[in-house]
Amino acid sequence: MKNFWDEYKKMKYTKYEDIINRHIHSLEFLREEFSGMDNLTDLKVIMGIRDWDDSACVKFGGKKLVASVDGPYKKRLVMKSALIHASTDVVVKGAVPLFALDTLIGGREDIEEMAASLRVQSEAMKIPILGGNTMFEENAKPRANLAVIGELMLDEPIRDCGAKKGDKLMLIGEPIWGDQEERIEKAKRLFFTWFEILSAGVKVNASKDVTKGGLISTIYEISEKSGAEFEIRSIDAKVHLTRNLDNFLISLDAKECERVLDICKRNDCHVSVLN
Repeated sequence: MKNFWDEYKKMKYTKYEDIINRHIHSLEFLREEFSGMDNLTDLKVIMGIRDWDDSACVKFGGKKLVASVDGPYKKRLVMKSALIHASTDVVVKGAVPLFALDTLIGGREDIEEMAASLRVQSEAMKIPILGGNTMFEENAKPRANLAVIGELMLDEPIRDCGAKKGDKLMLIGEPIWGDQEERIEKAKRLFFTWFEILSAGVKVNASKDVTKGGLISTIYEISEKSGAEFEIRSIDAKVHLTRNLDNFLISLDAKECERVLDICKRNDCHVSVLN
């Protein structure tokens, strides 16, 4: 049992602070640089630069579209689960992925191998890659960028700033680690369970996928943006605090916890209550 929130607040110039600064605070200049962009479009911006969330959400043609771009992924990750990682930013906001676009760079053999792996992921996750860009550069390190577009299934996207005082924090899904087959199965179970939770009408106040900076950065960012502190009482010893997990951290009223626990149990989806 550790109170990681108090630990972080007390420990200045530690590895946690360095990680939080690198993955959160060091990027804030970009928010300022693009702060006026929400006003440059005639589209209704539901979630944009000012929100500084995992995805953008706009109203388009009678639908609410959620979009995110991620990368550049190294070939090692592209060969396992890059499309899954790119799609979690869309899914965790409450949107069903519709399609993806890719950008590939590297030598021809590397690009062929990455494309073949992305096809496997696309078919398994039912997220078609409908276009993209390819650059053959024999001397370039092989990399891929992926954009994912989804349709919001809720009235509003679940922001990362909506946590309330007294909320429970829950971590849903196993870390998306292992070989490609393992990662795909874990992601399918996580996505299926998550959409069942939302379809059941569970009110989630805030949500975020656990990526850059790991769990400690994700808890910090939800807390900082929401103005709500959390006493973290229990974290599975197997969960690395600063490594990308790509599962979902959610904040919700305590009365909703049992419903989430029941759905996760029914789907054999790992879940834990952190506070």
